[in-house]
Amino acid sequence: MTFSELGICPEILEAIEVLGFETPSPIQEQAIPPALSGADILGLSHTGSGKTLAFSIPALESIDPSVRSVQVLCLAPTRELAVQICREVDKLALFLDGVSAVPIYGGSSFGPQLAALKRGVQFVVGTPGRVIDLMEQGELKTDSISMLILDEADEMLDMGFQEDIDRIVAMLPEDRQTLLFSATMSPAIRNLVESVAGAPQEISIERPQLTVPTCEQIVYEVVFSSRIEVLSRLIEMGRMKRGLVFANTKRVVDDIVDGLLARGYAVDRLHGDMPQTLRERVMDSFRKGNLTVLVATDIAARGLDIDDVDTVVNFELPRDPEDYVHRIGRTARAGRKGRAVSFIGRRDFSLLARLERFVGVRMQREKVMTGTQVEEVRRESLVDEILEKAASVTELPEELNDIDMPVEQLLAAMFNLLVAKTSRELQPIPEDRPSKFSRPSRATDDAGTPVEKGNDWSSLQQSVTLFMNGGKLLGLRPKDIAGLFYNEGGAPKGMVGDIRLFLKHTLIEVSPEIAPQLIERLGTCHICGYEVNVREDKGRPTSVGNEPHEREFRPRERERRGASYSGRNNSGIRRERDARGNSGFLGRREAYGRQERSERVFYDKFSKRPRRRD
Repeated sequence: MTFSELGICPEILEAIEVLGFETPSPIQEQAIPPALSGADILGLSHTGSGKTLAFSIPALESIDPSVRSVQVLCLAPTRELAVQICREVDKLALFLDGVSAVPIYGGSSFGPQLAALKRGVQFVVGTPGRVIDLMEQGELKTDSISMLILDEADEMLDMGFQEDIDRIVAMLPEDRQTLLFSATMSPAIRNLVESVAGAPQEISIERPQLTVPTCEQIVYEVVFSSRIEVLSRLIEMGRMKRGLVFANTKRVVDDIVDGLLARGYAVDRLHGDMPQTLRERVMDSFRKGNLTVLVATDIAARGLDIDDVDTVVNFELPRDPEDYVHRIGRTARAGRKGRAVSFIGRRDFSLLARLERFVGVRMQREKVMTGTQVEEVRRESLVDEILEKAASVTELPEELNDIDMPVEQLLAAMFNLLVAKTSRELQPIPEDRPSKFSRPSRATDDAGTPVEKGNDWSSLQQSVTLFMNGGKLLGLRPKDIAGLFYNEGGAPKGMVGDIRLFLKHTLIEVSPEIAPQLIERLGTCHICGYEVNVREDKGRPTSVGNEPHEREFRPRERERRGASYSGRNNSGIRRERDARGNSGFLGRREAYGRQERSERVFYDKFSKRPRRRD
């Protein structure tokens, strides 16, 4: 089938031809015709399947160029995706006179976005937060919107945008067309579909196998400054005999190469600033085995065809899931085994979850090798090499014939000399040091099994403690957190145990069966309008007793922080939410009328009645 058979207008067909698309993908072939006829669509398709064209083409067809107001609203979970979609729309609208699109997202100035809306754009692609802001300010008018598009709906729900989507939908006309696309179908997605589209036509595209089972995919959580040292340790431990290392920028590529060269490794670089002759020379050296490691950017590494790469390292995670597939596809070829290693930081958990959903594989989490572990493996490898060499040696060298020394003593001296000559001094990294946090002392039951205070389960082995960087200071309540874990995290009923709220953090006991899923889905999420992170708890400081000591914030400190919730704080200042759901402290004058600021008023914690402190 061709695009012309789908009933697309000539102007868009001409743009498609310029872009170089020849035949529609399965999702385009099945979604475009019913969408052009005005039907609501639920498309279940993985990232990279071509669904941007599947909803952009019907959207552009529905636009009336003579109307200078927003007619299509597309919601995306991230600013990067919003910009990417808008670029594709602009390309498709190349021959459509008077049709324009604009991306709107948070973290940037309102000015250019407001100017574009005032000029009269018909296609808006935005993130939920900024869309709500502009709608409530009256700058983004919804009267003429005839189509709503939700791209990556599952990711938007994972990021906690359910309430924002509901608020946006409530402000849109009811007689609109809705196109919703998701990589997965979960109960939360089903509920979302029912609330925004009713009974849409469902189109499901089977996900192809993107990675081979012989490729082992491993993740290390490493701070950026430690990654060159961790990469060196992989080489030292024999886990990278011939490896490809990928970085996102040329500057990082240069830093990696300089760091590995300083450590004495055979390594070279490959990026876009190199002339073609030099690139070919580097590739020839790598193919011949003269290089242990080749460090490259995605653009420079396109078209590489090397069969015996045993390890691919993602020094930085790629933003595009397809780039990740292309990277790790250079190992485990022709039935061989391979390894794909990825370094991540604390801000990469949501991106990692997105990559895992895309490839359909959960990557194996491993701890960084300590200096002691590296030294042990290094010595064991040296013994193996000595034994392998000894199998082919039959005579003692003449220089050793006249030595009158016990064999054990001689072997020990030779071994220590080899270790000293072949060893590289390991650089200390933060991951080597034991955490300054340790598990608090726990009581034990009659059988001597440690039991955490407040557990819903009978022993430590039956629970995992998760840490969330938000607590009473944000106005969180146990039911808010439980709702987040059950609704957004997908935890089965009864899997969330004791929830302990502190001023600035919360500890949540969960079943170990569901802990990895919760960490993956809630690594970065939103609760009560705040962005928080969820990870496995590393414990409290050793100097802390059973109840952690946290400095109580005075009212003025809390007002400056702007964190609050509905109710009263420890000093009696009322906290309320505004119409948008944001919260903040009322000042003393607002809280207590015209009382003088010099008067120190506090609330008795039992009677909740104000008393004057003398």
